[in-house]
Amino acid sequence: MKTVKKYVHLLVNTNEETIEKIKEYERKELLNEHLDTNPASFTPIDESFEYIPKNIFKRADLCLKRLFFVKPLMRYTNKLFQTIVTGQENIKGIKSAITVSNHVNKLDCMALQYALNPHKTYFTAAEFNNMTGFIGDMMRAGRMLPMSSSFSGQKKFLKTIENLLKKNNYVNFFPERSEWWGYEKPRPQDTGAYHVAIKNNVPVIPIFITFNQTEVSKESATGIKQFVINILKPIYPNTQLSFKENINEMMQNCKEQWENTYKNFYKKTDL
Repeated sequence: MKTVKKYVHLLVNTNEETIEKIKEYERKELLNEHLDTNPASFTPIDESFEYIPKNIFKRADLCLKRLFFVKPLMRYTNKLFQTIVTGQENIKGIKSAITVSNHVNKLDCMALQYALNPHKTYFTAAEFNNMTGFIGDMMRAGRMLPMSSSFSGQKKFLKTIENLLKKNNYVNFFPERSEWWGYEKPRPQDTGAYHVAIKNNVPVIPIFITFNQTEVSKESATGIKQFVINILKPIYPNTQLSFKENINEMMQNCKEQWENTYKNFYKKTDL
């Protein structure tokens, strides 16, 4: 458990440098830029990468890592986040879906998995998250689906998602593309999640994370705030529209739900 706690505090906290970088990027309207440099050691994804291992021993190894590391990590992380959830009725009866969430912490996937329980949720991530070593092992055990920069790897990535959706799973995308620690406003979205949802004829479930102040966050801008996971109304593909029109309509619907949640929660009249 000491290892879990050390790992969590390393990832959920931030520093003044990150806060200042967010302010700088916001001024420059670079709203999808990564705040951190890519890790020095990661494995590129190609067609040989096993998203879902078939070997029984590899599958057993993943199960043990989930049981003895990922689950304790999730419990402890959500205790730190003091996570509360609204809108769980919006996923009732939906067996498979694409979820889209704002990306506000390196471990916000733990809060999302907690909120979407009992649905099994997989999390797409940039290729550089496929790190070597202990952290990479734990991320893969936590159902990470790293994307690929190669054509053959992309095909396997999309086929894996197709198979997961057929087996009644959820797959989460962070369409803002980059993690901005504790950022309250919605940022521009990429279209990839909507492309996948339409192709597989599943709904998109928008999720927007908001924050309540805590005693720690009142004292310092780098202090962890309470997480509120807002599960919003599902958006279904419209078979009467073209593929492109469908993407634009679904993404606009999500944008409006995100923005309305932001305005209502923080009592804002505009962004």
